[in-house]
Amino acid sequence: MYKIIQNTGFPDQIHRKSDETWIPRDPSNSDYQRFLADVKEQGLSIVEGTDITTQSYVELRMNEYPSLEDQQDMQFWDQENGTSTWRDTIETIKNKYPKSISATTTIGPLPEWVQKLVE
Repeated sequence: MYKIIQNTGFPDQIHRKSDETWIPRDPSNSDYQRFLADVKEQGLSIVEGTDITTQSYVELRMNEYPSLEDQQDMQFWDQENGTSTWRDTIETIKNKYPKSISATTTIGPLPEWVQKLVE
């Protein structure tokens, strides 16, 4: 079985799971030629799309929280002015990303170039 790897900063790569080989999309590469032949003979069911990962509430909140310096500044001015800017900011983020949001990984669709191999 093969798995397509995308979004690594490199062109799409093919991972052959049976022997953990990474195969570049290079027509002169014998492993790539074997991949093409396998897909034509056995169909798309032997190829798995790339992993699609969503973030949990922890990562989502961390990406949105102001820096610690900015939070401390908010707290200072809240104390000086009797406001609740810091609390309101943090509460808004926590409400936006509740603890019920968990990270997930699903298998994405096959890229178009793979699907065209069986046409």
